[in-house]
Amino acid sequence: MRLVAEPRTLQHVVASGGDLYLWPRGYRCCAGKTYVLEAATEPPEKAFQRVHEQDGISVWATPGLAEPDEIHVEFGRRGALRAYWNGQSWIG
Repeated sequence: MRLVAEPRTLQHVVASGGDLYLWPRGYRCCAGKTYVLEAATEPPEKAFQRVHEQDGISVWATPGLAEPDEIHVEFGRRGALRAYWNGQSWIG
């Protein structure tokens, strides 16, 4: 796995303790259930396991989440962290 992010985003994660938490969030729509990848520097009330370390950042994911080739992390329009699975908004 490779963590892809701008230096400003990586600095934010390191300054917040160096942990990046990732978990899927399901949405129902006309085609069934789809998932997006959520990201935060503080863990929600879920179980996590460390899946990657890079540049002083430990990436934690919920158990059972398949390992992608790349995780892209950036700041969203409202300043929250956003994560993408192999460059895609939706994960399968």
